[in-house]
Amino acid sequence: MKNVWYSLLLAFQFFTVLPVHKELPLKRSTITGMFACLPWIGALMGTTVAGVLYSLTQWTASSEVMLAFIVIGLFALWTGGLHLDGFIDMGDAYFSYRDRDKRLEILDDPRVGAFGVLSILFLLFGKFVVLHELFVQHKFALWMVVFIPFLTRVGMSFYFMSLNCSKEKGLAFFFQSHLHAKLLKIMMLLFLLLAMPVVLIITKFSMLPIILVLVLALALVIFRQFTLRNFGGVSGDLLGASIEGMEVVLWVTLLLCA
Repeated sequence: MKNVWYSLLLAFQFFTVLPVHKELPLKRSTITGMFACLPWIGALMGTTVAGVLYSLTQWTASSEVMLAFIVIGLFALWTGGLHLDGFIDMGDAYFSYRDRDKRLEILDDPRVGAFGVLSILFLLFGKFVVLHELFVQHKFALWMVVFIPFLTRVGMSFYFMSLNCSKEKGLAFFFQSHLHAKLLKIMMLLFLLLAMPVVLIITKFSMLPIILVLVLALALVIFRQFTLRNFGGVSGDLLGASIEGMEVVLWVTLLLCA
């Protein structure tokens, strides 16, 4: 039971902005548990965002522009911009059009270049436009803002386990070398099987949740090939970029299919 608690605290410590000022054991069981907690952390984030959206739509006259901004802003606040930073670094590295070694150097560079700025602007503006359209067209539902962050973190774990790290150093390499991959895969599939019936009932057995899972699986295969071709493996920045990118893909899917 103590390991479960440590795993949850590690998930908050490494992947959210919530302050956990405590030295926690980083061992095989707690690191595996930390990744297992991430989908539920994502669902918790989404639940708080859903609560704010519900309050705004019920008791204020907030516009669709405001609601779309709230969704983006609250998720960025929850993560402290961690995943957005990864997307910026990936954009800087990829659009440098340099060789693989140089791209990996750029990934590790804390400075932000023009390509990174342009990449994040397109990402945020694209997400804002899609969310705004969902609100305007009355296609948005609160379950979406809970299920998507849950789903993207399940996908991120499978992506992480499917590749070796691009460098044999850093936090991502440390986590991967201490990860019980087979157990984590089983847990992620179990969590998905537990979540799907709930979402299907909420959506009155709509095909949308199933479509989202299929689109995510296809997008992850494509992103995995992109990662291999351009970076030779996964890194912490690419994990963050995968979450941000997959979220946009799923929001676009909802706009097209809802």
